[in-house]
Amino acid sequence: MPKSVLFLLCAIAFGCGLALISIYMAFPVGWVGGLALIGWVLIAKRRWEDLQATTGLEPGGPERKVRFDAVGIALLFGHSMAGYAFPEIDLHVGKGNFLAIDSWTMIAAMLVASLLSRQGKNIQDERDVAIKARGTKAGYLALISILVIFSLALAILPPKYIPTFSYFVIGNIQITVILASLLVKFSIQLIEYTKDTEPAYAMGPDE
Repeated sequence: MPKSVLFLLCAIAFGCGLALISIYMAFPVGWVGGLALIGWVLIAKRRWEDLQATTGLEPGGPERKVRFDAVGIALLFGHSMAGYAFPEIDLHVGKGNFLAIDSWTMIAAMLVASLLSRQGKNIQDERDVAIKARGTKAGYLALISILVIFSLALAILPPKYIPTFSYFVIGNIQITVILASLLVKFSIQLIEYTKDTEPAYAMGPDE
């Protein structure tokens, strides 16, 4: 498995951990995730600039954007999934927990990270277009599959569980489903980029 995909799994786990800390300590920690995301973007940009100057094997603009977006989505996905493990918690803002506030804080950090990660060389070539198409196809298939399963589950849900699934909860779950489909899309793209660049890394910069 590519290191970039393993990093996404770590980001998901980090998001879950932040949610659990917020729940058990009754304290907002979304700013921790936001600062970690922004800090990682700045560190990654610096590292790739060094690679560009020394080896020329740094990720291109489109691949960098996929990596930045993927980590932010993974963080939010993990945070959301942890919240669903506590169905008794009301996810509305001001209902005795900070999960919603933390989510919005990390979304704001994603916007800041997106601005910081912008660069001039984001022109796509044929390789980027093909990889994006494969990722988009996988993402759509994942979105449709999860929504079908979720819809069937709601249809056969025992009546005693129906009050748990309010319109607000269903709406939040659908947002998480979208996040999951984006993660599938980005993961496929990252895997394809790794497969495409492995020969260049194996040859080295002087070959």
